[in-house]
Amino acid sequence: MKFYAVRKGRRPGVYTTWPSCEEQVKGFPGAVYKAFPTKAQALSFMGESHPDATTGLPPTGTLPTTGTIHVWVDGSCLPSSTGRLNFGWAYVIFDGGGELHRASGHDVPAEARRHRNVAGEIQAVLQALEWCRARGIAAAEVHFDYQGLASWVDGTWKARTSFTQAYAERVRALGMTLTWHKVQAHSGEPYNELVDQLAREAARSAPGNHKI
Repeated sequence: MKFYAVRKGRRPGVYTTWPSCEEQVKGFPGAVYKAFPTKAQALSFMGESHPDATTGLPPTGTLPTTGTIHVWVDGSCLPSSTGRLNFGWAYVIFDGGGELHRASGHDVPAEARRHRNVAGEIQAVLQALEWCRARGIAAAEVHFDYQGLASWVDGTWKARTSFTQAYAERVRALGMTLTWHKVQAHSGEPYNELVDQLAREAARSAPGNHKI
């Protein structure tokens, strides 16, 4: 018997059949999962390399907050001298008391790379909202600079690719109350500049470049 650990998917958890695992990860942007011979190993995988390991914050559970939650997101796509692309994403989360958490990365699914910067921005939204939801945060204001991030979710834009469809589906499934605020990119807004810088740094740190 195998145990399938879904660390990032529609519904993270440990599953005992491949079809039930596949249902959570197929078509999900940036899905992370792995099969193990024992449940203990699967549970260990669920907790390893947690992005909050050095923040002093609990990995899950209700997080005390002050005032409104503000989430700033951005993505990056940088061409290399070889004609390939590096991707990055980043987010920073604040409440009335200051910064709660920040994270960045360069894990962008192959099917998403055609979206260039937007692929990273989608990853940033998903990562940030998953972090919030895991800590009992049910409402947030999301600050972004690409209209599709909001419009795919609220249905004013039709999601035409599997990646954007899965994105919209996942954000809705989280059940959070979201207020979307579009900002002008590279306009000098400090927090937008911050996540832009973090996303660029993540793209530059990618271990390898990607073909489109």
